Amino acid sequence: MAINSTDPSVQQLVWGDRSRDLFIDSMVKSAAVLNRFTLIDGVKAKVNVPIFEVTASAYGVGDSADCSFTDNHTANISEKEMSVETFTWGFKNCKAVLENSYRGIALKKGQHNPETMDVEFRNWVYDHFAKLAAQKALNYAGAQILAEMKTDADVIDFDTDTNTTGTKVITSGNILDIMQSSYEAMSDVMLSAVYGDADREFRPAFFLGTVAYQAFQIAMAEEFASSMTLSSSDGIAKGAIPTYYGMEVIHLSSLAADHLFVTPPSNLVMLTDDYNDVAAIDSEYEAKENSEYLWGRFKLGFSYLKGSEIVLAYDKA
Repeated sequence: MAINSTDPSVQQLVWGDRSRDLFIDSMVKSAAVLNRFTLIDGVKAKVNVPIFEVTASAYGVGDSADCSFTDNHTANISEKEMSVETFTWGFKNCKAVLENSYRGIALKKGQHNPETMDVEFRNWVYDHFAKLAAQKALNYAGAQILAEMKTDADVIDFDTDTNTTGTKVITSGNILDIMQSSYEAMSDVMLSAVYGDADREFRPAFFLGTVAYQAFQIAMAEEFASSMTLSSSDGIAKGAIPTYYGMEVIHLSSLAADHLFVTPPSNLVMLTDDYNDVAAIDSEYEAKENSEYLWGRFKLGFSYLKGSEIVLAYDKA
């Protein structure tokens, strides 16, 4: 079983329809964090994404600076080029394997008939591939977005090495300090959204990788166990989304260790070929070989709209 982007035999196959849930939709639901991204579909290779902005002009001077309501903002539209990459996969399962494994066991118990079992197996493999695609999407998102952030002059960088503890490693002992310093480095627009001055829908959030997220939970449990919902056993059991300084703390598993960033989730962009593409996955039974084939293809790309609304914390050394 493999996922790749270069297998020509898979790329040349003819796609068929499926009556089950849409594959890309299942993939996005499997990786819940992707639901928070801005979705752009219909991207075959590259697309210029419009970015709407409002910039402040200088206030008036003299008499015009007092007792007057002056229109001092300029709205404009810019564009940013974003691209997608094609990922394909293929899977082959011999009927002899089915007959000697779960199929034979289930049939002996009288629980299923062969036709029902084959359908259930196909559906199970479909869902399994959706989860694999979600993992691929998360890994790709973390690497692609982080690489772009590091080369973007508009992104607000915070050096975790020189400005905090003198070490680049994120631990439970320094994670809160790093998050606080990232909060202090936020732009006025980001702070306005946190305070409720702007639309709360676009409130920034912390994005932490697995190691950083674990360090955050430990730190919160140690220092605020008596008052924070996150650190209570009830809050953990219910899977409550933690907050820090009024912002959600979101787990982005593929984010490289010793990195974290702050941005509104809607500022992150996921691109795909067609979100409603039912031909993203197909299956076929090969009678001559008594084998079940499953194959598929999807396009993915990740980026963000405004680097000026991102704070990236990492060791730049």
